[in-house]
Amino acid sequence: MLLKHRFEFIFFIFFGKLLTLFGFTSIKYTSKVITYIFFYLLRIRRDVVIKNISTAFPSLSQKELIKAAYNNYHSVGITFLEIFLLPSLTKEKIKSHFNFSGLEIINEKLKEGKGIILLTAHFGNWEFGAIGVGLYLEQKINVLVKAQRNPFVANWLLSMREKFGNNQIPLGISVKEIFKALKNNEVVGVVGDQRGPRKGIKVNYFGKQTYTFSGTAAIALKTKSPVLVMMIFRNSTGNYETKIDEIQLEEFIGSKEEKIVQFNQKYMNILEKYVKQYPEQWFWMHNIWKY
Repeated sequence: MLLKHRFEFIFFIFFGKLLTLFGFTSIKYTSKVITYIFFYLLRIRRDVVIKNISTAFPSLSQKELIKAAYNNYHSVGITFLEIFLLPSLTKEKIKSHFNFSGLEIINEKLKEGKGIILLTAHFGNWEFGAIGVGLYLEQKINVLVKAQRNPFVANWLLSMREKFGNNQIPLGISVKEIFKALKNNEVVGVVGDQRGPRKGIKVNYFGKQTYTFSGTAAIALKTKSPVLVMMIFRNSTGNYETKIDEIQLEEFIGSKEEKIVQFNQKYMNILEKYVKQYPEQWFWMHNIWKY
């Protein structure tokens, strides 16, 4: 198995370096090539993407549905090409790809001394965004991550995420580390749109029920840490901008369990709002309505 993982990693790095040989200027061209390959030839998760988009946007014609799915593959292709390039970029180069606005609220909330939970999603370029926000704020972002199956890829991602000062918190030891970071008045970044288990929290997303995890909501309600939902979206120039919404914990009523459901539904409502605005930039390859 270790040998298989090593070969996978070698291919992963070779493929990434080949496609990003000429830096950012090449992405707009190579992304079109890999979009065609993965959408029309390999068709990896194409059925899932089309099914998900048709569920969210049932009024689309077949032609519009295929176009929307293709645009999503193109956006995801750009995202992963940019991730491959991250280890070779300077701080200044990364910052030049962001047009940040509204981030002052993060520094304002940190004055409360309770840390911040920064919720995001697989939207735009979440990896690029975490690094860009950290550099802009000159503030370490503690990024909660799910373990990768391939240990070599996992180590590569770790070095990429932490190169510019962020800190990776793996799932498993995450609760203790998250509490510690918040107690130290730090920022904790969570990608919160993964489908939860069948016994998870049930919420509505585009009018259909799905499941989410309870952990982030439970921690927020216990610590009273401010919660900001930040989406990093790609604009027409290829650079990134931010949209920020605050989740007001005081709005939730009832038992702890009821508050957790309300919290998660609020987050999904915010996510849905931005997916409707930029449908091609969400990661539709995730089977959000599997059960």
